[in-house]
Amino acid sequence: LSGTDVMAAMGMAQSQAGFGMAAFCGKHELSQNDKQKAINYLMQFAHKVSGKYCGVAKLEGNTKAKVLQVLATFAYADYCRSAATPGARCRDCHGTGRAVDIAKTEQWGRVVEKECGRCKGVGYSRMPASAAYRAVTMLIPNLTQPTWSRTVKPLYDALVVQCHKEESIADNILNAVTR
Repeated sequence: LSGTDVMAAMGMAQSQAGFGMAAFCGKHELSQNDKQKAINYLMQFAHKVSGKYCGVAKLEGNTKAKVLQVLATFAYADYCRSAATPGARCRDCHGTGRAVDIAKTEQWGRVVEKECGRCKGVGYSRMPASAAYRAVTMLIPNLTQPTWSRTVKPLYDALVVQCHKEESIADNILNAVTR
């Protein structure tokens, strides 16, 4: 493929899956503008689904908007995390997702690897939701940890999942366009 073909394919994918392409390009730091676009798309999604989450649905207008902004920003930061993120790499497997199985290594007499138990084979740790909780409590001081876990954190998790879904949709469209 030539450079022109790649740009045309990205343009077509952008027109059909704007959120996913913005999320992907922002994640890989191709554009600061795409990072902000992805957070804005995520905020729109959060506004749309926030009625399902009673901890957010009952908030007043301005406070609700600020809370959704904080949740969208933290969810996008969690989505962007990888083994290359400073400080995120798993301590046990050093970002590979594989660790030495000591018992089987001794049994077989050669190195046997298994999925890392700490990171579950991902290679890095997710951003702790407690960071988002602390940021939200700056806006809602009377929000307790149990209330956060039951009513607001599910929205935070849904936002992270939505980023992955949208990236997958954009990937499928880009693959279809470049065939």
